[in-house]
Amino acid sequence: MAVTLVSGVTGVGLSSVCQAVRRGLGEEYKLINFGDVMLEQAATSGITTERKDLGELSQTQTRRLQRRAGEFVADEAQTADILLSTHLAVETSAGYIQGLPAEVLHDVSPTAFILVEADPETILERRRGSGRELREASERKVAFEQDLNRSAALQYARDQNAPVRFIENEGGIDEAAERMADTL
Repeated sequence: MAVTLVSGVTGVGLSSVCQAVRRGLGEEYKLINFGDVMLEQAATSGITTERKDLGELSQTQTRRLQRRAGEFVADEAQTADILLSTHLAVETSAGYIQGLPAEVLHDVSPTAFILVEADPETILERRRGSGRELREASERKVAFEQDLNRSAALQYARDQNAPVRFIENEGGIDEAAERMADTL
């Protein structure tokens, strides 16, 4: 079975687009949110039950959780095609880190990468309206985060010998979802 890795910065509408694609594809794909799996692993280990706390963990703790989450995804990919929603560059209190270290990338073994993007101004508006507690951001910071995501996607895709596709999410969620479904 195949793993298609879908990524975008916080506020781009990644979860909404992935959920819409999943509904449209029926049982053909299983949607997994990598951060949710990491949080489940953290809760099971007694580390935290709050998503916001994941960015405060030590690099060692983070890598352990990433590895466990990667193993979970690899196990799930044995029996289903996976649409894996994740961030390729993750902001922590220490700075940005890789969303998928080499050993996790190897375990997950994606066959394609899809980047969901929007204008930084659009992303900032969505972040402000989300009601989630987020670190301060500016258009410049959002643009930087998208650049990090692109760079990581190209590096990971090179390592996996997999293509990178681009989906713009400026209009409605359904439009972006339709474009993503067409690429799958």
